[in-house]
Parts: sequence; structure tokens; C-alpha cells
Amino acid sequence: MFAIRGCWWRPIVLRSRAYCASPMAAANAPRNPGSPAAFSTGSPSPNHKRVGTHNGSFHCDEALGCFLIRLTEKFSGADVVRTRDPQLLETLDAVLDVGGVYDPIRDRYDHHQNGFSEVFGHGFNTKLSSAGLVYKHYGKEIIAKELQLDEGHENVQRLYLSVYKSFVEAIDAIDNGINQYDTDQPPKYVNNTHLSSRVGRLNLDWLDPDQSSEKENAAFQQAMMLAGGEFLESVRFHVRSWLPARSIVLECLASRCNVDPSGEIMVLDRFCPWKLHLFELEKELKIDPLIKYVIFQDERSKSWRVQAVAVSPDMFESRRPLPLPWRGLRDDELSEKSGIPGCVFVHMGGFIGGNQTYNGALAMARTALGSY
Repeated sequence: MFAIRGCWWRPIVLRSRAYCASPMAAANAPRNPGSPAAFSTGSPSPNHKRVGTHNGSFHCDEALGCFLIRLTEKFSGADVVRTRDPQLLETLDAVLDVGGVYDPIRDRYDHHQNGFSEVFGHGFNTKLSSAGLVYKHYGKEIIAKELQLDEGHENVQRLYLSVYKSFVEAIDAIDNGINQYDTDQPPKYVNNTHLSSRVGRLNLDWLDPDQSSEKENAAFQQAMMLAGGEFLESVRFHVRSWLPARSIVLECLASRCNVDPSGEIMVLDRFCPWKLHLFELEKELKIDPLIKYVIFQDERSKSWRVQAVAVSPDMFESRRPLPLPWRGLRDDELSEKSGIPGCVFVHMGGFIGGNQTYNGALAMARTALGSY
């Protein structure tokens, strides 16, 4: 079970129809957001605040933004009002994705007005959507509640930045029409499986004879649950997996010179997802020279692996591939060619190899370093 601690949902009044849902239900709901299991009754909120967004067709950013703002202490359990009536919007406690105003003091989070250029900061330059604006101002509070730490704790800051990078930024970029790559070439394939596309498909079909506000608002409720549930899954992953893995990689990186004087070989004393952490920590700690090989034990075979580190996280090319004469060889043939006992294999691409023992894997890494 998973929920942002201390935040429960009261009925959301969407025009004339009400639904009840909770963050815990969202996090554990099946992928079909319209199933009955996606909704449950929560305790009513005493503050009766109202959060506004526009009616009509909806997108992922305001669906997620409405979900996020209701996880805060200030807007816990607030009603969601969908309207474009400026007089009604003016009476609401917060307004997202409509109204033409960005003013965090008044909790106004629109991004469509002329001259708007707000970004997340911290090295991120993507123009924010309503989801990014809410996350920018309330994300630390949400993360801190889940970690049960003060907002100023370093781990809260780390998750705040990482969740933006891995989850929220893409929603901002897609909503603002920002291409993922700097190229004029058409994409080689179509991807309609991302969250923004799935939220968009929850809008009413143009052929549906029932185009009522009630049905539209019910669809928006499903969109909130879908977007919010995946956000909570992302936070859960970072709490349970990302932070512990980062700590392991940091410790192993700090002891790299005990492995080899070059400082270019790192040994994972416990296997974990290490690649993205390594790139980030090398940059953060200004590591020089960069790590060329990472050694770790294969838990299934109990043999050892030596992996060449890629040039960058999104590239297959290695900083220093294993030697060309070893590639594609196995077992005794590889041991004879390399002069290292216990060799198991080296991939044709030179990015990974194996040895029966730790010392053998270390010898492979050291020999590979010296062969260039």
C-alpha cells in the first residue's frame, strides 16, 4: 500500500456530479482508471477550499496539477471546479491552467499568457505547464511528507529534483509543444503510449452521443486518478529504490582507488541499478578520470561481470570497450587469448564480459585499461 501520508480526499465536486477517491486508491488502482477499484471513500476535509481549472477538453498537465495541489496541507481535500467563467475563477482559492495569470502568492498557475517563460530552475530550462508550476511550489512539501523528513533535508531536495527530471518535465514539455530532440527530421516511429497520450484518450469521443458536462467531468476525474497514480508510483520508486541505490553507488565510488590506483575501476559490493547514478555522481563530484569499468557479481550464476561504462546514459558506445581480440570469445579460448584464468565470455560489442572469480574480473578490467 502507498499513499502520501496525511492526505485524504473528500468528494470532488465537478459541476453536478461527485466522486470519491484517495491517493492510496490511485497508487494501487488497476491500469483501467475507470474501474470501480480506482475509487474509494475518504474522510471529508474541514477546509472546503476550491481549486479551479478549465472545462472542455483536458490535458495531462491540469489533471496532474489538480491531483498534486490536493496533496498539500493547504488544499487537502479541496473541491475541483471546472469552468472558464472569469468571475467564478476569481472567487476560487487556486486556479490552474486557465485565467491567464501566474502568481504563486495568489495560487494562480496558468502558463498560456503572453510573456510567460517560467522554468523549474536547478539547471532545467523547459517551459513549465500548470503541473510543473504546482510541483515547483509544492513538490518539496509532497516529497517531505512521504519521506517524513523536514523540507530542508538533503534527501527531500534530491527526490524533488529527480522526480521532476524523470516524470514532471516530460509533461511540461509535451504540453508546451517542445520536441524531445533538436532535429527537423520526422520521428522514425509514433509513440502514443506515454502518459500525456493516455490521459488525452480519456476525453470524450467526438462520436459519443452523450457530450454532457457530467460525463466530461467524470472523464476528467479518471484523468486525475491516472496521472496522479503514476506520479505516486514514481515517488514510491524513488523512495524505495532510487535513494538506496544512489547511496550504494556513492559509497563504491568513494572507495574506487582501493580497487585500483587508476581510480577508473569501480566495484559494486551490492548489485543495484547503478548507471544513471554513476553519471550524475561523476558530474556532481567532478570525478576525474571518469570510471571506465564497473565490476559486480551476477547473483544467479555467482560469477563476476566487468562492464564498460557508456559514453553517456543514452548511448551504446563505451568509454573504453573491452579489447577487440577478446570480443566474441568464450571460456578456455578467451582465457588463453587474454592470459587470464577463469574467463567466461566477452560480448561482441565489447561492453561486457565475465569471469568465474572476482580476481579474474578485476584482472580483465586492469588488462583492458592497460591495452589502450
